Amino acid sequence: MAKKTEFEIQEMFIKHLKQIVPANVSLVDELADLLKISNDSAYRRLRNETVLSLDETYKICKHYQISIDSVFSNRGDSVSCNYIKLTDSSDNFESYLSGILAQLTRLQKSEDIKIIYAAEEIPIFHSFYSKELASFKLFYWQRSVLNIPEYQSKKFEWDIIPEKQLQLAVDIYKTYLQLPSTEIWTVDTIHTTIKQIDYYFESGAFLEKEDAILVLLELKKMVQAINRFAENENKNEKNKSIITPFNLYNSDLVIGTNCIYINANGSVYSYISFNTMNSLTTANQQFCEEIEHWTKNLIKKSTLISGVAEKQRFQFFSKAYKAIDLSIERIKNY
Repeated sequence: MAKKTEFEIQEMFIKHLKQIVPANVSLVDELADLLKISNDSAYRRLRNETVLSLDETYKICKHYQISIDSVFSNRGDSVSCNYIKLTDSSDNFESYLSGILAQLTRLQKSEDIKIIYAAEEIPIFHSFYSKELASFKLFYWQRSVLNIPEYQSKKFEWDIIPEKQLQLAVDIYKTYLQLPSTEIWTVDTIHTTIKQIDYYFESGAFLEKEDAILVLLELKKMVQAINRFAENENKNEKNKSIITPFNLYNSDLVIGTNCIYINANGSVYSYISFNTMNSLTTANQQFCEEIEHWTKNLIKKSTLISGVAEKQRFQFFSKAYKAIDLSIERIKNY
């Protein structure tokens, strides 16, 4: 009887695993590689003929970012979340970036995907629009948010960020552009980054005035790119015959936090920001349903500014350009 119960629990786990792995991915091959076992041994585990050890289950959960809570405890008032410890470590931060890229790459393989991003500030993916903008954001986060020691006495310069971090940032941006998404912004979404640049300039954290201006110009280019995505309802500018749907909403309500809801092949995930840039991740069904309900309600009370909404889109982006231009002029005349 104990053995039957053991396989019943494993069957639930394997069923959940199959739901989150894209249909075009060989789960057998992935498990064999992950667990360092033969394909035949992987088959036996997937068919519930061989018990998954605790160590194997842990490796699978870590690799696919599965919360045991999401499998066995979808009801109740407790939610288990995953996160990466970032404080005081550049290595941890690099792992954080690698994790984001791995998640996006995995989502690329999904046949049916929906991403809704409620953005209190510019989504991290867009912050990596160019190496110049990414360099500043990566420096700011590590110096002022994470308090990583090696950055505390340094000023911003173009070669201060390790090349590997920059390449990860570029790859994250390129991969995000290949995923369909809906974003909800407010008129204040862009102001956080502008304030960060202003603060660093006024506190002497830029080596040269021209560096601050260049970062602002890159920020403006990024906003212009999003304007084009919204106008065309497509994030794929290099090959417009391939549509990567993009919807943009302007919310008059205060969003209050950065929140991402994802539904990939029927499996749901939510990411809630904390400590400025980190996020708590959960696949708890009940919690994700509540997040989905919240984002849908937010969309109902927002204005669609992508597609044919030319007037509303022009007004929204004109305010963003004006805010950037005013910051550039302040720095020029400082």
